[in-house]
Amino acid sequence: MIVADTNVWARAFLNDDVPQARTARKALAAARSRGGIFVPLIVMAELAWVLRSKWDRESVLVSLANLLQTRGVTVETPALVQQALEASRAGKGGFADQLIAQVGFANGAGEVITFDEKFSRSTKVRRLK
Repeated sequence: MIVADTNVWARAFLNDDVPQARTARKALAAARSRGGIFVPLIVMAELAWVLRSKWDRESVLVSLANLLQTRGVTVETPALVQQALEASRAGKGGFADQLIAQVGFANGAGEVITFDEKFSRSTKVRRLK
């Protein structure tokens, strides 16, 4: 199993540098068939930010959700990623914010504090003023 850096995934998804995108897709396909690819939570969060700079929110969420279902791809703590996707789809803040919350709650945190108004609509998230 290998880990692919966020920039490899970003090139494969965005195709913004055609030669690198081709190389990234080829490397990811090869890795998927030879032991698989592990995707850490930090890569999921970074990838959401990078994709969001070019795509609409729903396209980003669909792409991240698809990674959870891709053969040969293992996402760290997929249940937390799924919870973050669902909360983000419900309009309770961005994916990365929701992932931060879910990781915190899974590790014993009882509350998240933020300045983000939209994110603060989530359960156990308090907005600082």
